[in-house]
Amino acid sequence: MAGDKLTKTEVDDRINTCFELRFKNDPPMLQKQWIKYCHTHYGDKSEQQYHWYWAQAKDKYDETWRSKLNKMLDPAMETLHELLGSDDEKVRQRAIDQIVKYTGNDIEKIEAKIDGNIQLNWGNGDNIIHTTSGTEEDN
Repeated sequence: MAGDKLTKTEVDDRINTCFELRFKNDPPMLQKQWIKYCHTHYGDKSEQQYHWYWAQAKDKYDETWRSKLNKMLDPAMETLHELLGSDDEKVRQRAIDQIVKYTGNDIEKIEAKIDGNIQLNWGNGDNIIHTTSGTEEDN
């Protein structure tokens, strides 16, 4: 039994069943419950194979969300590309800023005030103490 190869359609059906039970069921099925379900309903593959179905269902879920997100972002990106052609320099700069944020390349700048000393140990026994005044001392 464990050596019998399933067709692509049969494998896809199992992944879809896992997807439904895991992401659309209320309450959602947990992984241990899924493995028990597979042993009860199929009983023809290893636990490793049942875990693989579980992982494939998660990949399908992620791809579904990525697709939905792209469908929502595509019109916004088209608008931003149009704004890049604007004669107004401020409009172009804001469009660039938004594109940088959408692509995940935005750097958030945080200003921090630290009162006191920061002691750094580089592993060789040398300690450097940085104070808020900007001086450093070797210890």
